[in-house]
Amino acid sequence: MVKRARTEKMSVTLPRELAGEIKSLVSQGEVSSFFSEALEHYLAFRKQKIALEKGFGIWKKEGHPDLISEGDTRDYIRSAREDKGRLARLGGTRAR
Repeated sequence: MVKRARTEKMSVTLPRELAGEIKSLVSQGEVSSFFSEALEHYLAFRKQKIALEKGFGIWKKEGHPDLISEGDTRDYIRSAREDKGRLARLGGTRAR
């Protein structure tokens, strides 16, 4: 049995052209799930953007003398990507 999430009805106003595009791509009974999925993606994007803006400039050269040059950074990224146990330590899964 699938447990349904609690929902809340909202009213939004869209530009006519955008509403028409959505109607042409999404069947009538799927509009809410379309918006839910689209907004989940957009919210994740916005959260990431905010985190990147907050973190911008946080690394100072003095704190990371091993990552001063572009080559140093490239080597660090390469070694992190090649570290087989890193993904497990981070609790992630490999992209397919």
